[in-house]
Amino acid sequence: MAKATRAGAPAEVAEEYLGAKLGDARLDARLVSSAEMMSAKPDSSFPKAAANDAELEATYRFLNNERVSPSAILAPHVRQTVRRASACETVVVAHDTTEFSFGASRRSDLGPVAQGESYGFFGHFALAVEASEARTPLGVVAHEMLRREVKKKTAAKKTKKADPSNEFHRWGRVVEEAQTTLAAVHPIHVMDREADSYDLMARLADAGTRFVIRLSQSTRRVATEPVSVGEILERAHTKAHRDVPITARARSPLPTQRKRYPQRDARNAHLEMSATTVTVMRPHSSEANQPKSLTLNVVRVFEPKPPEGESPVEWRLWTTEPVNTEAEILAVVDAYRCRWRIEEFFKALKTGCAVEKRQLESYRGLVNTVALMAPVAWRLLRLRTLARDQGHLPATHALTPRQLLCLAAALRKRGRPPLPESPSVRDAMLGVAGLGGHIRNNGEPGWIVLGRGLDDLLLIELGFLLAKDGAEM
Repeated sequence: MAKATRAGAPAEVAEEYLGAKLGDARLDARLVSSAEMMSAKPDSSFPKAAANDAELEATYRFLNNERVSPSAILAPHVRQTVRRASACETVVVAHDTTEFSFGASRRSDLGPVAQGESYGFFGHFALAVEASEARTPLGVVAHEMLRREVKKKTAAKKTKKADPSNEFHRWGRVVEEAQTTLAAVHPIHVMDREADSYDLMARLADAGTRFVIRLSQSTRRVATEPVSVGEILERAHTKAHRDVPITARARSPLPTQRKRYPQRDARNAHLEMSATTVTVMRPHSSEANQPKSLTLNVVRVFEPKPPEGESPVEWRLWTTEPVNTEAEILAVVDAYRCRWRIEEFFKALKTGCAVEKRQLESYRGLVNTVALMAPVAWRLLRLRTLARDQGHLPATHALTPRQLLCLAAALRKRGRPPLPESPSVRDAMLGVAGLGGHIRNNGEPGWIVLGRGLDDLLLIELGFLLAKDGAEM
């Protein structure tokens, strides 16, 4: 007789947690059972997801246990990510930081976030992505949690950079961890403007690490003539063209972000691209042990004729990748486009998995919760990505045959649009979203309805297995 677990024990969930080495077999087992519990109800609170008070108490004890850490929780998922990455021709690792906010009430174990208006911590993640047109997320390969302390007295810029406690150094540490984890894959690391640092790029280039990093400013002087990198790029000849869809962007609530990330409508943009090689001198703020000059390739992507009233698209990218041909330039641009997957991952983690709604009494419990939910967020992101970018594939690429049977039956019973006879991934995703309350005329489903629908589907699957077990007794 097959025994059903809480979430129907889908192998794809358990595989992301099995094999953890927490120093106690009971803790290892509790990790898997807690993961199954939360995978079945990704956007529910712990009390709602738990079957009873005993399970709830066991979950809280597990998350607050001193022997449990985010790295230990994520280790099996990282191994599965490496396995998936090994089957890909080219892998990009997208790096970024997000903040986790847990309210305005001051707590001694949490630091200020949201410009000091709330308390929480920061999570810096490295997400592996397949470097294909679909940009399929493969999973987390490295991470670091950070608490911001009370502001100290301002130090000289050079002193702050040299200070090992400077939180900027998380970029280098997480790149090194991800590079070690994916050593056999030799990935391309992609970072946004915050990582535009001479010291960081010099270290990565010296180690032979491949990267694409967006310029934060183009005023760096080149070594060969009295002009800036920006001026060199603006006079470089266009070598590639492409029409790409640009997503809409809402007006930022933060005044400091509105200039850097202006509000815009969705549109198709015609982009032109140029590239060249430059040598820049070590800035005065850099550490003296860094090389006096650094030679890198740089790519400019720009929209020569934006619609009236819209800000033009423009990216300027440092890279170690070759840029001699049109194909090589487009490959650099495509690698940078993979960076958006980590922003979507954060949305899946915060909205689809509701990590900021978790009420635990300790910092340890909260960071362990983020780690516990990270593979669930990856799973949600993978489903939505496959549906959006490879929606024509058979639905079995996203759901198991048993889950598809349960989904078809649930849609019929609730009077929702039925699954086709041979459903695609997109059909499956819309069906799951339909269980969560999504109406197709309202556009693409969001993270909340998708998470809610997945919750319903896994509970329906659990009921199916329990009924089957009862019939076989």
